[in-house]
Amino acid sequence: MPFIEVIDRDAAKEIREVATRDMTDGLCQAFGIKPEIVTCYYFSAPHYSYGHAGKYGECAENFRIFIKVHAFPRPPEAKAEAARALTDAAVAAYGTDPKQVIVYFFDRDPADAFHGGMASG
Repeated sequence: MPFIEVIDRDAAKEIREVATRDMTDGLCQAFGIKPEIVTCYYFSAPHYSYGHAGKYGECAENFRIFIKVHAFPRPPEAKAEAARALTDAAVAAYGTDPKQVIVYFFDRDPADAFHGGMASG
């Protein structure tokens, strides 16, 4: 814990490698954690799996990259620092506009996280 979910448009392996490295580094710096506990998962949303502003597929004017961070609660300042770092990493890896990168935090109580069947909190 934590883990990062990224919904992108079926990016190349090389893009995801750069994103993984840079997002992990940024999250670790912001949260004061070690990279060994960070996991990234990627989910693809091809043009036929996406809609925005009432427009579907290739007609959608914007494609947003969604980044979800599931982690134990952190102060708002740490989340803001992490959001900037994750956005910067996604912009660099994907070559997109920062306005197209959306970061959401999902706080998880340590008592709700189990690793190897054992409670974390």
